Amino acid sequence: MEKKRILIVEDAAYMREMLVEMLEQAGGKYEVVGFAENGLEAVEKYKELKPDLVTMDLVMEVMDGIQAIKEIKKHDPEALIVAITALGTPDQRNAALDAGAEEYLWKPFTVKNLFDVLEKLFGE
Repeated sequence: MEKKRILIVEDAAYMREMLVEMLEQAGGKYEVVGFAENGLEAVEKYKELKPDLVTMDLVMEVMDGIQAIKEIKKHDPEALIVAITALGTPDQRNAALDAGAEEYLWKPFTVKNLFDVLEKLFGE
């Protein structure tokens, strides 16, 4: 089975590390192919790396996650994006989904929450 390639977009280093550790628990199903610390970097890295899925923090400097989701979707309407935030409100969740995110996770989330979302999106 081919590994699913994931781009992690997150401005907090500890969250990037935590996501990597969570994904490693899947026994090699997922490969982290890159990181971005803001939305502008996320759009550039998406075009360069063409990952299977993006985990997208919503609150970041330079360009926020909502705008980055819109830009990635303009480039690739089929992009799979999971919005992740600690400052989640229903309005923000709706804005992320309206922008094109397929799923939404509130911080803190568990490995099970993350894998449930990934399995749903990848049809596993």
